[in-house]
Amino acid sequence: MVSINTNLSSLLVQSSLTNSTNALNTAIERMTTGFKINNAKDNAANYSILTKLSSKISAYQVAENNTLMGLDILRTASENLSLVTSHLERMRALTIQALNGSYGADSLQTIQKEMDLRAEEIFRVMKNTEYNEIRLYGDGSPVSTGNFIQVVKPLTEAEAVSQGYTIVKTAEELDDIRNNPTGRYILMNDIDLSGYNWEPMKFSGILDGNGYVIKNLKIYKPAENYVGFISSGTAIVRNLGLENVDITGKISVGGLMGELIHSITNCYVTGKIAGEDNVGGLAGGTKVSTGVNKCYVAANVSGNNRVGGLLGSTAGGVSNSFSTGNVSGNTDVGGLVGRVSGGVNNTCYSSASVKGNSNTGGFAGSVTAGFKAEGYWNSETSGQTVGAGNPAGITNITGVTTAELNEIIKTGVLPSIPPEELKGGSVFSLQVGIDSTEASVIKFDTTFSFELLLDVSTQSSANETLASIDKVLAQVNSRQTDFGAAQNRLESALEQISTAYDNLVSSRSTIRDADIAEVSSEYIKMQILQQASATLLATANQTPAIALQLL
Repeated sequence: MVSINTNLSSLLVQSSLTNSTNALNTAIERMTTGFKINNAKDNAANYSILTKLSSKISAYQVAENNTLMGLDILRTASENLSLVTSHLERMRALTIQALNGSYGADSLQTIQKEMDLRAEEIFRVMKNTEYNEIRLYGDGSPVSTGNFIQVVKPLTEAEAVSQGYTIVKTAEELDDIRNNPTGRYILMNDIDLSGYNWEPMKFSGILDGNGYVIKNLKIYKPAENYVGFISSGTAIVRNLGLENVDITGKISVGGLMGELIHSITNCYVTGKIAGEDNVGGLAGGTKVSTGVNKCYVAANVSGNNRVGGLLGSTAGGVSNSFSTGNVSGNTDVGGLVGRVSGGVNNTCYSSASVKGNSNTGGFAGSVTAGFKAEGYWNSETSGQTVGAGNPAGITNITGVTTAELNEIIKTGVLPSIPPEELKGGSVFSLQVGIDSTEASVIKFDTTFSFELLLDVSTQSSANETLASIDKVLAQVNSRQTDFGAAQNRLESALEQISTAYDNLVSSRSTIRDADIAEVSSEYIKMQILQQASATLLATANQTPAIALQLL
């Protein structure tokens, strides 16, 4: 049909021209960006896949940088330790020279002077080896292994012996304490009591944990009284951690002591403790006004009467202490102390979850007449009343929210466990993967310390000095081995990251990158079609003129 109003030929050519122009623009976009997927509309499914791939690729780039930084840390630690080794080797040579017996006092003094200067340089290197303002070796002093309120700088064996302590390194040596229950003892290692049949011991001496930890203590004596690591006695215990305890007794049951008579300072307990009466995470109860200072419990404590997160009952002297975990019982159940009959000062708090039937409080279950308990309790974790008993004695116990309690702790008014950076240690946790699992983390410790004896004034002292230097050299070599092993792990992680990165980039390229040869052919094709459509459009637009010739 020939008509004037509707030019069907022109409409068909216009549609073709529009399609070819759009296709031409798409080809131009792909050639200029190099990508065949530039918008979600290009390929919705693959666009989503690309987004995930790009996220992983970016994460692997960061993980690669993290790993390289870890290698830099280890190289710094290892190379500076090599300087220490060179000084020690020279000092060893000087000691052997002094042992020859052919040198007079002045010559020995000269040798001693060089050794002293080299020792100063060693400790200067130790104290000043840093990476990104992080001290790698610590401060040159031993660092405790536990999580104490007060940071512990352990005594060396020589220091401990000079102070009259008996050294304890093994479970057997720890058990031998009961044979002399009034002695002075000090730990020099963490001790694991897994599978050890531990009997609660009566002890009235001094036990210094020296910042070390006793782990996996298990006692099951549901029919016996005075059950704990120490049953009872006028013991003085300090700087000791008990981790993952599992203790069950009847009356006066505690993680560290069944009955406390003297003092516990800077100690903590984790795990679970259960009994019937006078049950506490640290100690079951106190017989007289005693001292508990800078202690905490992070454990589950359960019983019937007088049950507390820290102490089942106390006659006073509790300060700078706290409890967390779960506390459950029947009567006189408290987050910190079950029954208070002595002073508990306002530097104590509880964030334990508490459950009981009567005389139950987030801080103390009950406060007897004439005595006061002061401190804070987390009203969100227990959600119960402060306590029962003497009304005047509980007026200074304040219930606060978790946020409020944390703010008070931050001010330093209430005690807390110091963060790792305040302990002097240099434990690194590197994120070498792209997720939150343990497989994405590599940890290593650069902390290093030693004791060095330097005296060549006599044949005997020179021999002791040689033995001391050899011991330190062995420690240095062992540490270098640790650094080397950690470097190997990081290099392995780096290879794994590189493999994963390359494969992901290849996959993304397959999905996203444009084949320029294919796109350029499409471009030429659409350009020709566009030109053809433009030419035909001019012809189609002449069709209405033919209709005029028929009039």
